[in-house]
Amino acid sequence: PIIMSKLAMIDDNQEFCLVMQYFLENYFEMFTFADIDSFFETLELEQYDLVLIDYTIPPYLTKKIENGCELIRYLKKFLTAPPILVLLTGWLSKYDLEEGLKICPEADGFLAKDTDLTEILNQINQLIGNR
Repeated sequence: PIIMSKLAMIDDNQEFCLVMQYFLENYFEMFTFADIDSFFETLELEQYDLVLIDYTIPPYLTKKIENGCELIRYLKKFLTAPPILVLLTGWLSKYDLEEGLKICPEADGFLAKDTDLTEILNQINQLIGNR
């Protein structure tokens, strides 16, 4: 059997999650979460290869995490083998990803929400392939 990479996506926009899940589950084992809380509940059970994290997610007050970048920083600090962490945002356009580096230098990659689905798939495959 082919072993599929496991992807998680944290985004409170349910429509966007559905579109991404519908498209990406043809290529990956896909998990979507509307908030950090539900994502954390699965962290001990699942080993994700890559996590797409929306910049504007509901705050997770237990760990004082206010946005996607703070979540990336937290995961890199506290997980022994963190997955590839990609900041996903509607603020940046696909032509302005250098801005992403200023916002969140800890991220392993950046995806703008206005990026074509095939391009998103290519970027995810490239990040997983480079690991």
